Amino acid sequence: MSKTVIDIKDVCKTYFMGGGMKQDVLKHVNMSVEEGEFVAIMGPSGAGKSTFMNVLGCLDRPTSGTYILGGKEVSRMNDNEQAYIRNRMIGFVFQGFNLLMRRTLTDNVSLPLIYANDTTKEERIKRAEEKLELVGLKGFTNRYPNQISGGMQQRVAIARALINNPEMILADEPTGNLDSKTSDEIMLFLQQLNKEQGITIVLVTHEPDIAQYARRLVRIVDGMIAYDGDVKAYMEQQK
Repeated sequence: MSKTVIDIKDVCKTYFMGGGMKQDVLKHVNMSVEEGEFVAIMGPSGAGKSTFMNVLGCLDRPTSGTYILGGKEVSRMNDNEQAYIRNRMIGFVFQGFNLLMRRTLTDNVSLPLIYANDTTKEERIKRAEEKLELVGLKGFTNRYPNQISGGMQQRVAIARALINNPEMILADEPTGNLDSKTSDEIMLFLQQLNKEQGITIVLVTHEPDIAQYARRLVRIVDGMIAYDGDVKAYMEQQK
């Protein structure tokens, strides 16, 4: 029986503004993700994708509803508790890579371990080198980000996301700064990680071509889930 990594129940997110104004960004969202799934989240600009990703990543908390991550209810945790869970259960991959240009690739990959503060320097180096090898960058450990291509930088970011052996990877527009050929390479690699390593991946994208690398599509429109099902079936409906 598969394990449920994400369980979102009746989640709403409302932003309150001055003058009694408010904006309902997420409206009674329900979704679960099983271990080993590859899910793409799509939707038009302003639909609530980024807010939803922030909730999933424990970077924001819902106004109401419940979020259970890896069996733990994180929606009611305080900021320190959420930061602890976030560092151990979630690996983030961003559009902008977010690498430190004056640090080596090994240093960049090992950064989450430094924050966790429960490993020695030797352990951090060993684990970082293992993850760099996993993403195809063996022999690049002492290089700096400005010495490698954009696609390689994104692989470094993926290695960093994997360093704590997280429950899942959250990828927010991970190919947004890459050309089409490099985008395909990165998506094929994420697909390989999902299939061969069994890593759960949730990806936000606005590009149908990128979403097709996932197996499941969740489409958000006006803060609500308008479609949740097979990617290929959805793409066929749009033809």
